[in-house]
Amino acid sequence: MEKDGTTVVKEREKWGNKLDFILSCLGYAVGLGNVWRFPYLCGRNGGAAFLIPYFLVMIFAGFPVFYLELALGQYTSLTPHLLYRRMSPIFTGIGYTMIAVSVYTGIYYNMIIAWSLYYFGASFQGISGDLPWRFCNNTWNTDECYDDKREKECSIGEYYFKGDCYNETVANTMRVKPEQTIAQFVRNGTWQRETAAQQYNKYYVLNEAAGIEGIGWPKVDLVYALIGAWILVFLCLVKGVKSSGKVVYFTATFPYVLLIILCVRGNLLPGAGDGIEFFIVPNMSILASSQPWIDAAQQIFFSLSLGGGGLTTLASYNEFNNNLMRDTLIVVLGNSATSILAGFTIFPIIGYIAKAVYPEKSARERVSIFAKSGTTLAFVAYPDALDRLPAPWVWCLLFFFMLILLGIDSQLVIVEVLITAIVDQFPQLRKFRKKIIVVFSVCLMSFTFGLLLTTPIGTYILTLVDTYAGGIPLLIACLVEVMMVAYVYGYKRFIGNIKEMMGKPPNRVWKLLGYPVNPFWWLCWIAITPVLLFATLIMNFVNHSRTTMGSYTFPIWADIVGWSITLSCVLWIPGVAIYRVCTTRNWKKLIRPTDNWGRDRQPVDCPVYKTDLELTAKELRDGPFGQINPALTNDNGEICKDRNSSLYSVPLSNSVHPADSDNLRKYHQQHAYDGPLVDSPQEPTSQRF
Repeated sequence: MEKDGTTVVKEREKWGNKLDFILSCLGYAVGLGNVWRFPYLCGRNGGAAFLIPYFLVMIFAGFPVFYLELALGQYTSLTPHLLYRRMSPIFTGIGYTMIAVSVYTGIYYNMIIAWSLYYFGASFQGISGDLPWRFCNNTWNTDECYDDKREKECSIGEYYFKGDCYNETVANTMRVKPEQTIAQFVRNGTWQRETAAQQYNKYYVLNEAAGIEGIGWPKVDLVYALIGAWILVFLCLVKGVKSSGKVVYFTATFPYVLLIILCVRGNLLPGAGDGIEFFIVPNMSILASSQPWIDAAQQIFFSLSLGGGGLTTLASYNEFNNNLMRDTLIVVLGNSATSILAGFTIFPIIGYIAKAVYPEKSARERVSIFAKSGTTLAFVAYPDALDRLPAPWVWCLLFFFMLILLGIDSQLVIVEVLITAIVDQFPQLRKFRKKIIVVFSVCLMSFTFGLLLTTPIGTYILTLVDTYAGGIPLLIACLVEVMMVAYVYGYKRFIGNIKEMMGKPPNRVWKLLGYPVNPFWWLCWIAITPVLLFATLIMNFVNHSRTTMGSYTFPIWADIVGWSITLSCVLWIPGVAIYRVCTTRNWKKLIRPTDNWGRDRQPVDCPVYKTDLELTAKELRDGPFGQINPALTNDNGEICKDRNSSLYSVPLSNSVHPADSDNLRKYHQQHAYDGPLVDSPQEPTSQRF
């Protein structure tokens, strides 16, 4: 609407209550990686020995960076690209890097949710018949399909092949290939076994090509599933944090109920002990290599979603004095506890299926065959194992419903990063009808790009993007972010900002914990965390090899495309910095906070009362909020704008005399951003605090 020639913009949203924020952070951090990646990394890196680098990285990098990102978002009420533009203009690119990572992640992450929806729907077939991945007698099955359940029905001396049992006479005469009979094919070990679940996923659901070069048309069923996934995201985000904050009450909590149910059932199965042993028995010698440390760092940053802009965006909707230390402890510890619970849920099932399919192999050898990461575990090994339980369709429904919930609350925040960035850049879009258009446009754009993932090369594209957009860019963004806050902005100033927000310890317990900032935090910010991040990056580059997916090695040109994805994320940091240097005469301004740095308070037109106070030149130069103009204030203590000028004010205390410049300056430092938050457009940035 218009008011005296000025457009009044809707106030920026806030969380309905503190629990909305905590559950949103927990839902964002706890995702699919906790279920299918952490257990696998434990098994690959020495079992329980992997917990040593995991918890060390969590303490010295996960906690500090998580706390830092929440504090930045809450202090400024801004999304990453605006936050860093005001904090230190030369580092504006950090925000754009985070947004770029979120765009890539949002496109492929929703494809995984679409697969979960597809399998969830397919599980209903088990009500009236068999699950579609149960047997090898389907049109999509090949000669390599192996069904151990059917083989057990064969008599002694019979050969099992492709779902049927053949006596020795037939097996020695019927040929699989011109040069090979069934008996030779099975007996000589040339039969590369693939379970029915593997072939259902590979040949029916994904229609997977032999390599990344074999692009084809999108699979219609997957397109429908992807449409459903994006409709789900749209409906959850259409009303902003007010709606998504309520959705997470279910999506962030119910997966724990399902995890516990599956954990109890899995640990009662034969062979479960083999899986648990693979998961927890430590092999300390493996810690001498660099791989466990690299995997631990990447898992912490990926599972906590550090460097992606989501945490800053979520915290930007907080009240100014929210207890961030409490939230950090809850979410980081909750994330790690979920990962460990997932390990005790996944590996008993893996041990069960491994014993059924490869009874002749040793426990560790057969479990390692099925202990794969990512989609292989979620959409092949686990469905195959659940199919062996009584009423398998019930367990499959529970499992895939859990995957949908784990994925959707992470996806909501990933997409919200881009939406909030657009709306904060153009505040007039905050109105409900315009916000709907923004949300719909972002979902439609992401769906369009995601169609490539429904083609026969979709899994190859997903692997490539996940490898090159979800690893190194996050580490680089976090490294530059921490270094900038600690050394350019100044860790002491940042500590002052946190104390300004959170105040004194609410009780003795928090005081003992060093509330709000203890030496541990700033020691990590200035030394330990940057060194840890830099070392991880170096080891990443040194140990980097060609991208693989199973036994398939990507061609060189695909890796070049992958590195292009990485560069499209990280080049924003040096690129914007160079642009700023070339277009700004006074380079010192580029490393200092802008005049409008601080909590994002906006002025409104209101009756004003002018006073004749001015600050000295030295005070203006040294003031933390840039130049403070002659003060204007109204009776309610709101920050005001004179309708006939570009002057702004902060509320003044009756105890501060206008002539007392020392006390006035201290008052501005302490109270310049107190009071209500009201929005306004077209505010001259040179006049903002």
